[in-house]
Amino acid sequence: MPAAMTSDVTPAEDEENTLLELLDRLLNAGVVLCGDLVVSVADIELLYLRLQLTLSSVETARRAGWFVPTVSSFNAPLEGQHA
Repeated sequence: MPAAMTSDVTPAEDEENTLLELLDRLLNAGVVLCGDLVVSVADIELLYLRLQLTLSSVETARRAGWFVPTVSSFNAPLEGQHA
């Protein structure tokens, strides 16, 4: 019979490190998920939505030139509105 393999890292710690590494890589690179949602009744389309979800760190979004809202931008009046 082969000898049992031993490791200093327990599986729970290994899985946690792997999940954290994966999350770190996803946020550093950014992820875009796209999809279409269609609601229909009797083959008649009632609603069609094209969805796009972007997930990234704020730092990555700013490097890419994306608008990143801040607290002050939420409180600012919209164009054409007077304070």
